Amino acid sequence: MSRPAFDFDAVLVGGGPAGSCAALSLVREHGIRPDAIAVLDKAVFPRDKPCAGAVSELGVKVLAELGVELTVPHVRMRGVRILDAARVGATECDMGIVAHRLDFDAMLLDACRADGVSVRDGDALRGLERIAGGFALETQSGRLTTRLLLACDGAGSTTRKLLALREPARKGHLYVLETDHGAGDLGVAQGLCDFDLGVVDDGLEGYYWDFPTMIGGAPQVSRGIYHANLSPRSDVKAVLARSLALRGVDIERVKLRPFSTRPFVPETVLWLERVVFVGEAAGIDRTTGEGIAQSMEMARIAARHVARALRSGGRTFEPYAREVRGSTVGRHLLQSAWLSKRVYAPRLGRPARDFLVESAFARESGARWYRGEPLPLVTQIGLALAMLGCRLGLRRTGAPRASAA
Repeated sequence: MSRPAFDFDAVLVGGGPAGSCAALSLVREHGIRPDAIAVLDKAVFPRDKPCAGAVSELGVKVLAELGVELTVPHVRMRGVRILDAARVGATECDMGIVAHRLDFDAMLLDACRADGVSVRDGDALRGLERIAGGFALETQSGRLTTRLLLACDGAGSTTRKLLALREPARKGHLYVLETDHGAGDLGVAQGLCDFDLGVVDDGLEGYYWDFPTMIGGAPQVSRGIYHANLSPRSDVKAVLARSLALRGVDIERVKLRPFSTRPFVPETVLWLERVVFVGEAAGIDRTTGEGIAQSMEMARIAARHVARALRSGGRTFEPYAREVRGSTVGRHLLQSAWLSKRVYAPRLGRPARDFLVESAFARESGARWYRGEPLPLVTQIGLALAMLGCRLGLRRTGAPRASAA
């Protein structure tokens, strides 16, 4: 019996980094015909995205391996400062780049277009139904069919909603804004990213940030606040206002952009029959709220399994889920889900926060983890023993105290 005809072999819902990188990987790394692939997105690109735009070295590596030249304005993240009240711990190391998402996402989607992928931006997914051998999708422009579906449509995933998937955990909440440089932005002036953990003392489960960025070719500061939302709070904006005021920024005179993040947790669903969930439609880092580079790497894993399924007629993706969870990026995401509850606990998390501020070893290890690198077993053991010492009050890590400015 002949197989039914479909408009596409694979439809990717979501044209951000996850969807674009999955499409590019299918074509460039796995030889799938570009005219057999479609990318849908409700937005018309270039479209703005409320996000700090930090792409770790893992994401930079993915771009290089996909053969994508980084042609948009960006700045290097040359290290990190961890702040807590009047204390600062600084570590210099290449951590990746910060790029404006309006430019970065459009660059990736343009690469898909150039490869011959059917890019249908401004074409929102409205409905879907299972049919023999695949799916029928109702979009803003009409109906199309596909054998396989890749849900790459972020924290507000329409695909997840249409498939009636329950959320496995609370979503995180963020506010982001951009401003000119101020006199107190000493870390940003050096290309360093500030993570201020002092907001945990205000009851927030997260951090305030200042990152160097580039908007319209001009140096700017990306500022914002992340609340992991382990327990709900209604005063995140008020905590942000106090943090901005310390830096000479009046919250009433800037434009705030709120958004949510879906965390990757042990209960995360990564696949259903003929469907894979990629990037933030699956989940991102719960401790940092970061997810661009992780989504890009997850997209390459998804593309490998989708290409195999297209050639074999497969329809289950348990091997994809196993590979994601067993990969370095998957292990990091699961570690992050565990860490968030311990770092951001106001009292019980104090030793961990002290360790990050006071220990160069902790910051260097954290920076490597942020970059997407596996930590050697000896490093993991060293971190565990040092943390145990901090919790038991057996030793201090010796970093000098300094002004946050």
